[in-house]
Amino acid sequence: RVEIEEVVDVEAGGLPRRPWIEDFPGPAAATFGTAETTSHTFFKKIDQLPGGMAGWTLEVFEAEGDMVGEDGKPKKERVELWKRDAVECVRELMGNPSFRDSLRYTPERQYADAEGKTRIFSNMMTGNWWWDMKVPEGATVAPIILASDKTTLSRMSGDKSAWPVYLTIGNIDKEVRRKPSAHATVLLGYLPVAKLDCFSEKRRSLEGYRLFHKCMRALMEPLFEAGTTGVLMTCADGQVRRVYPILAAYIADHPEQALVAACQENYCPKCPVEPNKRGEPVYSCLKDPERVTAVLRKVSAGGEKPPEFSDWGLRAVEPFWDGLPHADIFSALTPDILHQLHKGVFKDHLVSWATKAIEGGEAEIDRRFKAMFRHSDLRHFRNGISLISQWTGTEYKGMEKVFLGVVAGAGDERVTRAVRAVLDFIYYAHFETHTDETLHGLHRAWRGYHEYKDIFVELEIREHFNFPKGHSTEHYELSIRTVGTADGYSTEHPERLHIDFAKLAYGASNKQSSYTKQMTRWLDRQEAVTRFTRYLDWAARTATHPGPATTFNTAEGGPSPSFHPGSSGPARAGSSLSGTRLQPGAPSTFLPSDSGEDNLNDDPSDDLQWRRGFRVAKVPPFPSLSITQIVNDFGTTHFAWCLTDYLLKRSVGDPVRTKHAMTQIGGATRVAVYKQCKVRIPAMRQVSASPVVDIIHASPSHPGPSPLTTVPAYMSTILARDPAVVGIAAAPMVFDVKKPLYG
Repeated sequence: RVEIEEVVDVEAGGLPRRPWIEDFPGPAAATFGTAETTSHTFFKKIDQLPGGMAGWTLEVFEAEGDMVGEDGKPKKERVELWKRDAVECVRELMGNPSFRDSLRYTPERQYADAEGKTRIFSNMMTGNWWWDMKVPEGATVAPIILASDKTTLSRMSGDKSAWPVYLTIGNIDKEVRRKPSAHATVLLGYLPVAKLDCFSEKRRSLEGYRLFHKCMRALMEPLFEAGTTGVLMTCADGQVRRVYPILAAYIADHPEQALVAACQENYCPKCPVEPNKRGEPVYSCLKDPERVTAVLRKVSAGGEKPPEFSDWGLRAVEPFWDGLPHADIFSALTPDILHQLHKGVFKDHLVSWATKAIEGGEAEIDRRFKAMFRHSDLRHFRNGISLISQWTGTEYKGMEKVFLGVVAGAGDERVTRAVRAVLDFIYYAHFETHTDETLHGLHRAWRGYHEYKDIFVELEIREHFNFPKGHSTEHYELSIRTVGTADGYSTEHPERLHIDFAKLAYGASNKQSSYTKQMTRWLDRQEAVTRFTRYLDWAARTATHPGPATTFNTAEGGPSPSFHPGSSGPARAGSSLSGTRLQPGAPSTFLPSDSGEDNLNDDPSDDLQWRRGFRVAKVPPFPSLSITQIVNDFGTTHFAWCLTDYLLKRSVGDPVRTKHAMTQIGGATRVAVYKQCKVRIPAMRQVSASPVVDIIHASPSHPGPSPLTTVPAYMSTILARDPAVVGIAAAPMVFDVKKPLYG
């Protein structure tokens, strides 16, 4: 038996709980498929966005090997080259309004003195290459900077790889070029990563060289005519110029430099020095491209190999740079600070030599690393360095900052001098702005290394110094004078670009045989979205602020001017949706707020925030400590005397201050104490274009998170000049480079 209970279908307000619904007589709420179809529609919309000028094309190469297959015929391998038009890539960079304020169209010579005797070298336009370029009068040179580096795509397992070739131009300021978010470097193509199993093992290496140069020649093909006759291009400032795109620099590590220069890896890619003389401080001129190509042509024609072929360690290939207008490939190969200095000369060689030269070896080196002072800008190796298995550029730079202090006094004085010479060279090579004087310092450091390196032979640590990365230091000074400072050509930048142009693109593919084609499609869509996003950002900023305004781009670390009505585009690269725009009613991030300095960012270029030269927290961590506590906890033995002396100096000429300064300071006197202070150090163009923030720590030891642990004290060591000594007119202090701690 079933009983049905009737429930009242009327709410307290008189409306039914479930009203009767009449169907609409016409069609409505039409569907457009499942989720897969919706994604397809979304991608179709993205494909309708304006794309770049340079589209992707595929060129197929077929290699016929010397190995015979099961059918009795020679084995063949089909490889694919995905490429873009190099001239169109240059056109897109030259006309991108984001680079309007960072583009330069003419070379220039900068001087540090009014007499014009001391040159300044920084960007490519300040080097000799651009100044000495012989092009028609009125022409605009677009110095092409190439970079290539093979990278692995598979994770954990698999053999998928990519070989991207990147392109940028020296007209763009290097500060902008080095920012991945500025998109000042474009992907020119993917070189084929071929196994070449159709060739015997003896010929495989040579055929790999030949395939590389064939593919690179296909990429460079548009430059042969454009570099000779020029191409009319609309530049970022709206002006039309005849542009000559010319290969000026090639960024690569040593194995790839040898590949580009068509020589064996145990030879110098840039100069004809003999392999057994690379460790000597002998200057060698660069190879002559015309002589090298003449030798290679004779070999390709099947004639007898000239003596230079073996003397220079050449490979029998047809180089892609043969015939490129105004190009000198041996001058174009730039210094590689990451692999040649940080990883090569320093980590692989100098650290190993110095460790063996010190009594106690690795154990003593580890003990000294553990004992180094702590600082916010220094990495503290609390476990030493012997147990670190995988090193990165960050570890190399962290070691270099303290390594001289580690080895000082631990062995022969000549070992310490050799270490200092190498570290001096590395830091000089890192300068973002060089002068003739600093280049002389770079040369002195190079000479100093060769002067003291024989101590490692005497200690039977080395037999010779004929390794390629050590010899490469000889070419740094000439390269800086030719194309600008080495920081603009570090391989760290293309390795960072692998994330955006290779690894993320591969992750978006199905990881099957056609993954390269899918990567190019994904990159096209990403570039279209980025371009459209910047346009929307510009349009929104123009509509919100019709007059001159300022956009605070937190991603790039400073304010950048926004568009004015009628301008052709953004005035600064990196101005995307990540920029923070001031909205009505929103608190300003530029002016100090009422809540105190704690809410301000640490932008060192903001003079208003750093009007006092330093910054501390609004509320002191220790609001009331006695003099006795300060002396005992912080170890400041003479704090009371120093405070009295400071107050007396500050009160000169002010009776009120003098009265307070005369108050006796005893052990019970209480003061507010801060545990850190941020100081703005003025900018040094050699190191950074903007000021640097340094942090002074003064934290006493205190109980740790668990009952039986204690956090040790964290005290900074400060080197400061006494104004009372430096400011004496009778004996003015002059800074001596050889005695940096005097004064």
